[in-house]
Amino acid sequence: METPRFLIADDTPGKQNYLRALLKKSGFPADVVIASSTKESEDLIAKMPNIVGAFVDYRMPQTGGISVVELLRRTHPGARIALVTASTGDILEQEAKTAGADTAISTAYPESFVTEKILALLETWKTHG
Repeated sequence: METPRFLIADDTPGKQNYLRALLKKSGFPADVVIASSTKESEDLIAKMPNIVGAFVDYRMPQTGGISVVELLRRTHPGARIALVTASTGDILEQEAKTAGADTAISTAYPESFVTEKILALLETWKTHG
């Protein structure tokens, strides 16, 4: 069986590194792959049958994160998906869920709060498949 992969789809290198560090710290059992645009995300999703999870940025070059979430949900129905955004609000949460994301995470809060929330989410994903 191929190694499980965790997709980080984000056009900001700082956020890519932050999310990768949290995945490593959590011990999430997957290799990280990075995409910096929706096109790159789509290409990776098409060639990797073993994506088990993803952090997808809401605002990315080309069509944006919602289209990536929809594609990922169609092609990898068991993957755990979080839409990550600097915005806040119930509308975004609803849009994320409608697209097929398990949750939406806002990075607009203090970093310690966001870090705790993401680590708790990853722990839940690890223990509940």
